[in-house]
Amino acid sequence: MLKRQWTVVAALAIMASQTACYTTRIVTNRAPAGPSYTDRQWFTIAGLANLSGPSGQQCQNGLSSAESKMSGVDFLINIGLTVAGGVAGALACSNSGDLVRIGCASGGSLLVPFLLSSRTVEYTCAVGAPTAERPAWMPPATGNAAAPAAPAPEAPMASAAQ
Repeated sequence: MLKRQWTVVAALAIMASQTACYTTRIVTNRAPAGPSYTDRQWFTIAGLANLSGPSGQQCQNGLSSAESKMSGVDFLINIGLTVAGGVAGALACSNSGDLVRIGCASGGSLLVPFLLSSRTVEYTCAVGAPTAERPAWMPPATGNAAAPAAPAPEAPMASAAQ
């Protein structure tokens, strides 16, 4: 029994240490305007398909900074989804033997967080309209007007065969 308790403690310590690895921070050179906003993003298939709209839509002049992370609440949501999936898997195989029921519970606890998960996005709106210093390859921040097209590079003239 003592070995099982130490295994659980080790698993919890590993899970707790992995939360800092899921932070992405973007900071621009634009001054922030107003308070920071927090939004929860929902996704499926391990993040390949987004279920919620993009954050920062109320920022008229673009973003000053944005940070996407797996917060403590997201961690608790994932733990709850894991437990719920394990219970559902065990109930789905309740008429089977112990090993099959354990396999169903394990599969359910892995499948549910894979199919539904969340992240927290914190962002700050920027002051004023974007400046002309914006690179030509970047689209406009608000989508109001298209950026002027960069001139196409001139192709070298092919020499005519004589």
